[in-house]
Amino acid sequence: MKILFSVQGRYGERVAENVRSNGPVEWAVDVLRLPARLPMVIDDPGEFLTASLPAADLLVSLHETPGAADLIPDIAKACGARAVLAPVDDRSACPTGLENQVRKRLAAMGVAHAFPRPFCGFDGGPDRLLSEFAAKFGRPKFRVVRDGDRVASVEVLRDAPCGSAKFVASILAGARVTEAPDTGALRHHHHPCLASMEIDPDLQDTIMHLSGYIVRAALKSALKE
Repeated sequence: MKILFSVQGRYGERVAENVRSNGPVEWAVDVLRLPARLPMVIDDPGEFLTASLPAADLLVSLHETPGAADLIPDIAKACGARAVLAPVDDRSACPTGLENQVRKRLAAMGVAHAFPRPFCGFDGGPDRLLSEFAAKFGRPKFRVVRDGDRVASVEVLRDAPCGSAKFVASILAGARVTEAPDTGALRHHHHPCLASMEIDPDLQDTIMHLSGYIVRAALKSALKE
C-alpha cells in the first residue's frame, strides 16, 4: 500500500515517521509538507500543491488548519488516492460544516473516507484500505501479563498512529493491576499529541480527554482477558 501523509508540522511528521518505521515493510510512505499557515478558503489549490505528487492509494490528512482540511479533495485527486483518512483531533482545524463539505466532495469523486475523532479511536472501514491501515494503527490494543497484583509486562498489539500506546506500555511494568488503567491514561497525556484541550461541542468534553479514555478502556479490556 502506498500512503501519502499531508502534514503541517512536527506532529504530522512524527505520525508519518512512526508509521514508516513500524508499519509493514511493504508499505511505502511519502510526506507532503504544507505551509503551517494557509488561507481559510483556497481558490487556487495549485498555489500550494506541487505540479506532481507521489502516487498513493491512501491519503492521510494530518491537517492543523481549516485551509489544509479544505485541500483534502484536491490532494486526493492529485495523488490518485482511493481512500482518505482525515482524523479530527482539533475541531477548530476542521469545523463540522467544513467536514461535511469535504465529505461530499470526496463522495462525488468516489473516494472512500473516514474522519475519526480522535485518530487513536479509529477502528477501520468503510474501505479495505482504511481497514488495512487500522489493523496496524488506530485504537490501541494491549496484551497484559500479570505477576500477582502487579503488571509484569505489556505488549502492544495495535499502536496508536502517534506511538502513544508504545509509550504507555513502556512505563506500566511494575504498576499495580488495579491502578494500571488510570496510570496509563495519565501517562498518555505526557506523550505529544495534537488532540485539542478545547471543549468539543458535540462531545461536551475535550478530544484530549477522549483519547485518554480510549487508552484506559483498552487497558481495562486487556486486563480482563
